[in-house]
Amino acid sequence: MDTKLATMALRGLTLPEPTRKEIRKTGVYCRATIQLVYQQQSRRWALRGEEAGGAVASIGHYVGFTGADGQPLPWTQRIQNFMPNGVHAVVIAPELWRVEMFRYENTYDVLITRHTLSPHSNTRPHIESKILFFRRAGTLTTELWGKDSAFRGGAVPSFFKKNGEEEPPPATLLDALLKVTEAVCCVGCKHSHLLEMGAQPCHLKLSFAEVGV
Repeated sequence: MDTKLATMALRGLTLPEPTRKEIRKTGVYCRATIQLVYQQQSRRWALRGEEAGGAVASIGHYVGFTGADGQPLPWTQRIQNFMPNGVHAVVIAPELWRVEMFRYENTYDVLITRHTLSPHSNTRPHIESKILFFRRAGTLTTELWGKDSAFRGGAVPSFFKKNGEEEPPPATLLDALLKVTEAVCCVGCKHSHLLEMGAQPCHLKLSFAEVGV
């Protein structure tokens, strides 16, 4: 993998500065950073990611996460904010598949990457990143953010090779692509599209005395 692709595998889609400037103007916020964290209670290293983003009519940008093979992953922490198109949830896991998409009107860029921990015993591991699917300038004429919003969750962009032939994504990535396509067309987004609610711990009092009865 060349240097540019290796950097993209770790840090996410590379977008020109004028494009990033326009994204900031819209208030759509997301970052593709994967962090290495250490969990004291379980004494293990893990990866941390933030699912975030959303859309306005003309622009959408979203970063979400799945587990291995594109399987749904429960969030570790849900984040609710009255400001739309921001951080929606945090996930911490030993392996993450990051799904990032940028949309300008009907044109889409997508990058799906796998992140794991390097083999380690008692030493600090490093993050190993691999590109699974990367395409530029996909097209989808359906206006999922507007008059065709009823089709959100059921459409993905078409991506083409240099020779003009369509290049479909691997079947294992289709569900993630459907969800992230919906996300970059979700105007004023306030919820996660890929991470899901998992089992929540239930803490019960042991006696009536403890609850003041």
